[in-house]
Amino acid sequence: MYKLSRTMVGLSLALAGISCWAQSSTVPFTQIEHASQLTASLSAPSSAALIKRSPAGDPALSSSSSFSYVLPVYKRQRVADSKFLLINGLHLGLAALDIGLTQHCIAAGRCREGNPIMPSSLAGQMGVDSAIIGYSTFISFRLKKQDNKVWWLSPTVGIGVHAAGVVTGLLHR
Repeated sequence: MYKLSRTMVGLSLALAGISCWAQSSTVPFTQIEHASQLTASLSAPSSAALIKRSPAGDPALSSSSSFSYVLPVYKRQRVADSKFLLINGLHLGLAALDIGLTQHCIAAGRCREGNPIMPSSLAGQMGVDSAIIGYSTFISFRLKKQDNKVWWLSPTVGIGVHAAGVVTGLLHR
């Protein structure tokens, strides 16, 4: 069964390569006969608002009517704008402050890490927080790129969690 699937995949790739090669090949004009007809097709846009008629008159009455196609202008929105950078930067900054205050408190012997999943070492906390912040920023970026209205939710939850950690760290200083 495995050999059959490998053979099928190989044949599919070979046929795809041949068809791509055939489409990109050119025919010199010396091989085209003078009596041959070349055809071209034009597809009309689906929206009638994108077609405007020329001022030459009614195209049903005129044999030389002309249409022009108006290209819609799409403006891409910036994903990493100032709001995105502010919220995700605040999340990163509060996480760094939370780690610093927690490490200071642990070194002084006045407290311990409250999250049972989070390691107590500096390297462990930085590694776990870096992964969480990276994933949160990635999710936020993807949601904002898809124009989803809740793109800010993931970093805001992180801001709240790390703000609670900063407040706790300041109280046990």
